Formats: sequence, C-alpha cells, structure tokens
Amino acid sequence: MNWLAHILLSEPTVENRLGNLLGDLVKGKELDGLDIPLRRGVDRHYAIDKFTDTHPIFRISKHRIDKQYSKFAGILIDVIYDHFLVKNWSLYSDTIFTAFTAEISSSFRDYSGEIPQSARAVIDRMINGDWLNSYRYLSGVETALQRIDYRIAVRMGDRIKLVDAMPILEREYLSLDRDFNLFFPQLQHHILHWNNPLLGGVPNGRGG
Repeated sequence: MNWLAHILLSEPTVENRLGNLLGDLVKGKELDGLDIPLRRGVDRHYAIDKFTDTHPIFRISKHRIDKQYSKFAGILIDVIYDHFLVKNWSLYSDTIFTAFTAEISSSFRDYSGEIPQSARAVIDRMINGDWLNSYRYLSGVETALQRIDYRIAVRMGDRIKLVDAMPILEREYLSLDRDFNLFFPQLQHHILHWNNPLLGGVPNGRGG
C-alpha cells in the first residue's frame, strides 16, 4: 500500500503514523536507532505490506496491468489504490478527508523527535507538496508516478517510465476501483486484529 493508506491504518499517534512511513524510508542499521514508538509504526508498515502483497485481490489487480510493466505492477497498484481510498474515503474513515490530511501535516511538521535526516527531508517534501491531498485526482497519481520514476532511475538505473502506464490505469479504472473496495475492508480488519510483537501480542486498533 502507498502512504495515505499506511497513515490511515496507523494507530492515531504521530509516532505510529510517522513510523508507518519510515518503513519505506529507513533501512538497515538506522532502524535500530529508532525509538520504540516509531519502531511499532515500522512493524505495522511491514504487516500491512505482507498482507497486501500476498492477497489474491491485490494479485488480481496486478494482473490487470500490461505485461511490459509487470515488474512494477505492485507499485502502480499501490499508488492507484491511494486514489481509490480518497474516492471512497467516507466508507473507511469517519474523519473528513481534508481535516485528516491537515492534522497529519500539522503533527508531522511539529514533531520534534529524532528521525534520520534523509527521511525527514522526504516527509517535509510530502507536506510542502501536499502529496496526500493530490491523490484525489488522477493528475496527482501521475505526479506520484513521476516521482517514483525518478527514484527508480537513480537507484536502479531502470529506464522504464511508470507514468506511461497511466492509460492502463484509466482503462482499468472501474475494475481497479471494485478490486480496492473488496480488498481494503479486509486489510482494515486484519490490521485491527494484528498482534504487534513489540506489544507482547496485544491487538492494535487503527486511527482515522
């Protein structure tokens, strides 16, 4: 899942929400330096990704993507699922979407705890660029894919452009929307009852 979903599925604390994003941004030894509340968020991130990546509906969505993009189909579905989360927001959260994103931006901006500087820089760009609100529109999905294309080129040297898959996402829009609305309630239920090993196996609630 992409960032908006990870934040919504977090416990309603800034540490858990930030930690859930750090699951994408912090690797290796840097994880050992995180405070326990942040690590709880990281572990929740991993639990969300594990459930998602192995779920048959998510796999069906990936198979809707043309073969030339199959290597990165999971990324494409992660991003478009955030769009569908906004589109269907009232089904999955009692908080008004713009109020939710405003709270996230404010709490992240004001957070004074220690996180790796590289991760802090990305989170600042997310806030300043209003990434979460941008997922309301397909143009925001397109911009997100352009950011990912840049990271793929820098890290992997791969020249494929995921932004060129936008016509496929538009072609499969209705089918992917149905997939999402079948899948996401199951993910919510799973995470609501997920046992975090850092809490000694105590089920965790979700925020939002």
